[in-house]
Amino acid sequence: MNNRIRPADDVRIEIHDDEGKLVDAYQGSGYNTVEEAIMAAYEGAAHAPLDIRDYIFTVANLTDRTSARYRMNAHDHVRILAEPHP
Repeated sequence: MNNRIRPADDVRIEIHDDEGKLVDAYQGSGYNTVEEAIMAAYEGAAHAPLDIRDYIFTVANLTDRTSARYRMNAHDHVRILAEPHP
């Protein structure tokens, strides 16, 4: 899996609460890191009133067709989440 984002990549970020409910979604490009993309999505979210650490972010790189789930830790850094086993 490729966890890199380049400025030319088109990315979609979905913001989910702890129950897995989709709270908001954002799509854009121009980001150098996954963290930059997550911060832009959170700051632009109209329906995300909780602290950024209370959400799970699914970041899909639409350009290279990869995705992963992330959460912000207590030090405001993104941490990748393990994918659930089927």
